[in-house]
Amino acid sequence: MPDKLTTSHLGRLHILTNDEIQDIFNLPNFTDEERLLYFALTKIELGVLNQSRSFASKLNFILQLGYFKFRRLFFTFELSDISDDIEFITRKYFADENPEIPTSPKIAVNTSLKHRRTIAELHNYQFCGRRERKMIERFARNAAKISGKPIYIFREILHFLDTRRIILPGYSFLQDIISKALNLEDQRLQITLQNKLTETDTKQLEGLLSDAEGLYEITNLRREARDFTLSEIRREIERGIKIKELYQAAGEVLPALEISNQSIAYYASLVSYYRVDKLRRFDKWTTYLYLLCFVHQRYGRLARYSHQLSALSGAPIYRPS
Repeated sequence: MPDKLTTSHLGRLHILTNDEIQDIFNLPNFTDEERLLYFALTKIELGVLNQSRSFASKLNFILQLGYFKFRRLFFTFELSDISDDIEFITRKYFADENPEIPTSPKIAVNTSLKHRRTIAELHNYQFCGRRERKMIERFARNAAKISGKPIYIFREILHFLDTRRIILPGYSFLQDIISKALNLEDQRLQITLQNKLTETDTKQLEGLLSDAEGLYEITNLRREARDFTLSEIRREIERGIKIKELYQAAGEVLPALEISNQSIAYYASLVSYYRVDKLRRFDKWTTYLYLLCFVHQRYGRLARYSHQLSALSGAPIYRPS
């Protein structure tokens, strides 16, 4: 299930830092070397350029083409924000014409759209239309089964779009799609847990968050052995005995959830990340999932101490089922 305490950006799921958003979605800030590379025109591109009549139209085409080569995106911009790029293009391609630099983009909407379609066609890219967005939605739902991390799903979508040469949609759209995919995965997992967990299982899971003896049982389980001394190994063995039944339940329930080992490890890590009071504030089925994954992972580590003790004493204390 997705992390319920994920922070939001403008009311949406937080996936990227501001710097990451800048690097992926914002207008590039070219160096001189990058201008030489990305504003260079092939013979075919020069042919397309010469079909435009006005300087403003030609300038817009070169700018959009260079930015697309770099970002695989199209931009709406103020000329004052890209004055260095305009100066470079003017010197390189229009030095003999001495054109008057426009103070604002004076490009008809139809002309701008035509430029974008031409550039996409030149580079064999397609726009992200309704059909493509449905594809992204289905892909995100499948990716959510592999990992509940929003950044994982986001990166997988980027790779998916890149391999199919689809122009990246806006960040807010991707935030909404990933949030929806995680919510649907949450619902799917909750229904499966309700069908698979017995009353005994849920009572034992609740017991991990109780403090009947002045110490939360889950806090005790989160403690790792300090060393391989006999006393520490025995404590680990005792912890393993306490959660053996839950480990066996996890062995039956987790395969039914159809989640990856990566997801199991991620959900287990959240038990160590959150304080007990926060775990108790989650939806109970979310907490049960996290605890099951934690028990599954923790018992495997505890079993190694059983083998260590067997080597020291010659008699195994318990074996994982």
